[in-house]
Amino acid sequence: MYYKSIFVYPDFKQLGLRLRDQLFFWLLIFLKMSHLSTAALKPRSKLKRLFFLGLLAILLVSLSPKPFLALIFPPRFLEVIFCDVGQGDAALIKIPTGQVIVIDGGPDGSLLRCLGKNLPFNRRQIDFLILSHYHDDHITGLPELARRYQIKNFIYAPDEYQSAPRDELRKYLDRTSSEIVELAGAASIDFQPDCRLNLLNPAILSVPPDGNNSLITRLQCRGKAFLFSGDNEAKVEKALLASDFVFAADVFKASHHGSKTSNTADFLQAGGFRQLIISVGTNKFGHPSPEVLERARDLGISIRRTDQSGTIKLIVK
Repeated sequence: MYYKSIFVYPDFKQLGLRLRDQLFFWLLIFLKMSHLSTAALKPRSKLKRLFFLGLLAILLVSLSPKPFLALIFPPRFLEVIFCDVGQGDAALIKIPTGQVIVIDGGPDGSLLRCLGKNLPFNRRQIDFLILSHYHDDHITGLPELARRYQIKNFIYAPDEYQSAPRDELRKYLDRTSSEIVELAGAASIDFQPDCRLNLLNPAILSVPPDGNNSLITRLQCRGKAFLFSGDNEAKVEKALLASDFVFAADVFKASHHGSKTSNTADFLQAGGFRQLIISVGTNKFGHPSPEVLERARDLGISIRRTDQSGTIKLIVK
């Protein structure tokens, strides 16, 4: 089995910018308070002025130390966002160490609107872009993403299927310094000891080639696991059940928009999923299948759909 492991250092640049901006803000507040305090009390010496300011700082921290420190050093959470892109797939992951991951790009420009609402306006870099497969409802939005954002790493499964959006995307990425990874087997990406991304190309499980076959992505972070399976169908799920790939997760992004040709009862039960996220819009295919919805309910799995809830954001503290 081809296996690749990558360790990713924390995004100190992004963390540093955020901390610098906030320290600058609090410095301005401190200087303003210093000016007001000296104007109000008119101390006769620098010693009295410093004593007053030190006493004021101790008072602020002692009254509410946690909120005060949280403003200066805000906590970093894991955010997994299932973008509402209509009948298609697109997800945004914000790792606690600062990295940003995008999985698939939807059928149009809806992904860009999702990023605009969920990333800082000055964040113009995607650390990892993962393409599950080449269907238009997963890839069409990615060429425009590449025009507007710097893509550090692009991961996809090599195949012989024709795809105009893929060729356009590669054209833009080839002009940049993007690292392009054709994943023929398995890989892991470590962000920190308790945060890892595992990827698997079902081709190494001897699954016959099919346009629906998709890269599988599993995120384990902050004690929670998320599974993304693209449009994989029952044959891939059966192969996973017989493999040693760990696919159990708390949250499962339903395969193929909740199609009855995927999301088998055996797979849903073996995965131990607690929540099923269905990325779906108005369609002529009957997605999501009533059979799949019933399977999930019978197993006690809660269901959320982007066509009903819009963009779904999950935050792990």
